[in-house]
Amino acid sequence: MKQEQKERWVELLKPYRFRIIWTTLFFLLALLLLLIGLGKTLVLLIFAAVGYTIGKMRDEDLDFYSLVDSLRSMIGI
Repeated sequence: MKQEQKERWVELLKPYRFRIIWTTLFFLLALLLLLIGLGKTLVLLIFAAVGYTIGKMRDEDLDFYSLVDSLRSMIGI
């Protein structure tokens, strides 16, 4: 019964998944800005971005130059 309920909730919320994700993300960002300030929040976000980048490099077995190339193609440079 629990699995059926979970699947039902997933299907009900699927059309709204990006709204939920982005609303939650920006709510957490606003909370961080209010609680710890702009400078500490920026440092935290920079460290999170570096951690994500290192994880992506390890997951996809990328070297630094292929990562730079993929970032360039994403931004359009």
